[in-house]
Amino acid sequence: MKGIKEKESIDASDGPGFMMMPAHVRTGQIMGLVDVTAELGTLTDLARLADELGDDIDTLLPILDTAEMLGLVEVKKGVVSLTFLGSKFYSTARNKIHMINLQLSKLEPFKTALDLAARHAISSSEVTKNLSERGIVWHHEPELNEAAVHGLLVHWSIFAGLFRYNGKTGAFQRANDQQ
Repeated sequence: MKGIKEKESIDASDGPGFMMMPAHVRTGQIMGLVDVTAELGTLTDLARLADELGDDIDTLLPILDTAEMLGLVEVKKGVVSLTFLGSKFYSTARNKIHMINLQLSKLEPFKTALDLAARHAISSSEVTKNLSERGIVWHHEPELNEAAVHGLLVHWSIFAGLFRYNGKTGAFQRANDQQ
């Protein structure tokens, strides 16, 4: 397909030492963005995309950031286009979760959570503390920072099959580990 980059995945080494997932973006917003971008054509300007999605630019920007981090879209000079991976994501019904799973494992807080969970079940508090010690925070208030990390882990990693979550204990366990 003309205008679609043939990059299969993102690489954390392409950017800064780590990439932080925006805290309040959800899977449905990403799926909607990819769908609308694909339906509008290979190159769509931000204003038209925002109009089609019924969002203002301020709401759209973190969604675009997330979609870029996931390797699904590229934004250059106010023009949005699907990447090769984004095109595959749009056109498949079966592998969307697997595609998201692979991309999330490269982003914070998921990368750290996966590393910590290799040894034992973890809590969002443990992940937040580890990230904070390395200067990676979503909010300057500790309680809000932990809530952001918890929300990301619950909404994204469970959807993508990275973790199972026990609501009674607040523990996350790698989905591929035995209970």
